[in-house]
Amino acid sequence: MRVKNLAVRTASFAIAVALACSAFAAREAKVAKGEGAEGEFEARRLFDKAQELIANQEGERGVKMLESILEQYPQSKVRYEAALALGKYYLNAHEQVKAIGYFSQVRALEEKAEELSPSDRELMLEAMYLTGVAHFQVRQYGAAFPILRKITTQYPNSVWANQSYYYIGMCHFAQGNWNKTIEALNLVGTFVDPDSPTVQLVEAGRRFYVKVSDADLPVLVNLGKQVVVNVETKKGDRERIECIPLASDADVFIGSLPTEVGVPKPENGVIEVIGGDSITCRYADENAKDGQSNVTRESVVKVVSTAALSFTLGDGETPAGAAFLDQPLFIQLADADLDVSDGADGAEVKIISRYKLAEEAQDAETGVKGFDIQKFLAEGEAKYQIRDQVVVKLTEAGQAPVHSGRFRGKVMVNAARPDEPVQQSDDALSAAIDDQIIAYYTDERHINGETPRSVEAAITVIGEIDNAPKASQDVVFDVVVKCKKNLVEGQAYLELARIFRSMGLLKGAKEKAQEGLERADYIIRARTPIPTSLKQEAFRLKWELHMAADDLASAIATCNLFNRLYPDSPFVDQALMGIAAIRLENKQYNDALQVFRQVLSLPKSSAKAEAQFRIAEITELTTKPGSEAAIREYKLCAERYPESEFAGASLAKLVDYHIETKDFAQANTLLEQIFQD
Repeated sequence: MRVKNLAVRTASFAIAVALACSAFAAREAKVAKGEGAEGEFEARRLFDKAQELIANQEGERGVKMLESILEQYPQSKVRYEAALALGKYYLNAHEQVKAIGYFSQVRALEEKAEELSPSDRELMLEAMYLTGVAHFQVRQYGAAFPILRKITTQYPNSVWANQSYYYIGMCHFAQGNWNKTIEALNLVGTFVDPDSPTVQLVEAGRRFYVKVSDADLPVLVNLGKQVVVNVETKKGDRERIECIPLASDADVFIGSLPTEVGVPKPENGVIEVIGGDSITCRYADENAKDGQSNVTRESVVKVVSTAALSFTLGDGETPAGAAFLDQPLFIQLADADLDVSDGADGAEVKIISRYKLAEEAQDAETGVKGFDIQKFLAEGEAKYQIRDQVVVKLTEAGQAPVHSGRFRGKVMVNAARPDEPVQQSDDALSAAIDDQIIAYYTDERHINGETPRSVEAAITVIGEIDNAPKASQDVVFDVVVKCKKNLVEGQAYLELARIFRSMGLLKGAKEKAQEGLERADYIIRARTPIPTSLKQEAFRLKWELHMAADDLASAIATCNLFNRLYPDSPFVDQALMGIAAIRLENKQYNDALQVFRQVLSLPKSSAKAEAQFRIAEITELTTKPGSEAAIREYKLCAERYPESEFAGASLAKLVDYHIETKDFAQANTLLEQIFQD
């Protein structure tokens, strides 16, 4: 009997080992799947499906699908696109910490030894840029500066450099550095990738910029001469663009003029263009490198228009949110390329109505029965059947001579009858409730070149218009939605309180702050489970409202409570800096020093540079200007945080100290090092 039991146990053990080995082999095969062409294709298919789900407001399913790409296809190139898409999703959801984590996965491309392909380079730059944006949104300006400046210095001729200058300027604006704000915002849009094929194209209706690079320009300007570029369109418009230096003593000058779609009107300060136009720029080089004078430099760019298709209301301007049965549906196409004459030009758009097939019909078509993993992953990839289609002729809108570049038309949406066949030869479009109506147009010429691109617009039929009066109320029942609503409203009251306080109206500031506090308290005290990020944002809003109402004691109490509840939150350093700022304002220097040193002891914080600098300032205030103790603190700030905005001010203090102590050699050495850096 014992022998028999032993045999049974041995057999069970063997089966368990076999199952474990089988499961391990399956996992290994699943991971290895991402290394071949088949895995790459599958990862791409999942990525496209996830993007479609997120676009259709099914974010949770789309996010899970993107996360599965990172887990199941770790060697696939698609993983970087998936990480970038996840970062964008969480950035739009105001979960900046998660977004930065995913962006850092894409930024791992920087560490590759080989040269990046253009597509990988774009992914990396976009991830770097969005990382800076995420830091800006949570007011971590010290962390945003190094990332954005890295783009502008190492990749200056890219669209991301232009965008980075904007956020660098906005960071300075938020900190009240007005001169640096103006300097950074002036550089937005001044860099162009010379290798891009689209550099020879200009979008109709957008501002047209010219850039002149000539080593003689600073000398000519000092002699009182203007730098002028003459532009002429193929259709007859002529304008002069006066250029200004990009920076003092620079050999690069820029200028611009607006463009409009319309009849040419020479020398009116606007470049009028129509479809198929081109712009010729001419600059007279007074002293060429080969010794010649007045050499004409010429450049020609083509005028293109990137088409946009939309459904509108009857006024032709307001976007339509839905289509209704037995009502006309208005379509608008914006494409200046089709505006080739003074009359009302025309265009054609194909419009279809389609309905989703039932699941049973889809299974019958594919022959899939029972549970299928591929079907589960592709859930939502509904198959559609075209119900009706029609070609709609659009006419250019506007007064003669017509040069609006906007083409409008309409189609009647008739209710489809189950017992009647659809007449596809008529001018009306048959549809039923929940049908999708899609308009298609092929854009032959656009800002990305002359490769035809398909332009689509979709709208859903939601029913018939019911004019009967109804009783309704705007009440939010979902707790999470209500918390988000209260957070937005509380932020608005905070801005109002700050405005009142800046005008000296403290009573009004307190009233507005109280309104905001009621909304923040609702989120903090919510018993229903809500995302932690909402509660953390509510705490941050609460202490800022207390500060706006000049209730410093309550602000400190809120910050202390937040630190105890969320010690690992990225807002901890902001809370500590808020406490320290309050105590510094009240001249409680020792207490402020203790809090600033707490910030330095945090494992991760973007406010460490500022905290060290404030410690140096307090040390200087409590001792004497230029004391050795204060200089040591300034030196620590410059050495530990050389990329921060406080490094320059700290180095200036060090230089002044060495000059005052007549240690000119050390001051000179430090200045040389600063200039080298």
